[in-house]
Amino acid sequence: MHRALLAAALTALLTSCAAGPREDPRALKNPIPPTPESLANGKRLYDRLCAECHGPTGHGDGETAKKLAAAGAPKSPDLTDDKWDHGSTDGEIFFDIRDGLGSTMKGLNGRPGIGPEEMWHLVNYVRSLGAHASK
Repeated sequence: MHRALLAAALTALLTSCAAGPREDPRALKNPIPPTPESLANGKRLYDRLCAECHGPTGHGDGETAKKLAAAGAPKSPDLTDDKWDHGSTDGEIFFDIRDGLGSTMKGLNGRPGIGPEEMWHLVNYVRSLGAHASK
């Protein structure tokens, strides 16, 4: 039953992403509960795809972030604090991960092996890092 609901939610999400007007990210609900398995999957993805900039614990102090900051680029956000400039709902975090945030953060949409399910695992893991864990 859980797989059928997840498949339906992912299909609806993919359809809405491919269709015309952009959905309000605040209204997008996470179809994957933050289970230990989801958090472990999210951590593996985070370590591979995000830690270089956001740092191993999400404080925005990764090696690439340090180099970019030294070159005058914007600082990578601290994902553990209580201030999120791009929204803190699951849907807003999902959109940020999927679409990116301009030149300094490329979205994961279209990356081989990264689909909506993987991005939702990342949402669950990022949310677990700090102040937004209980929202």
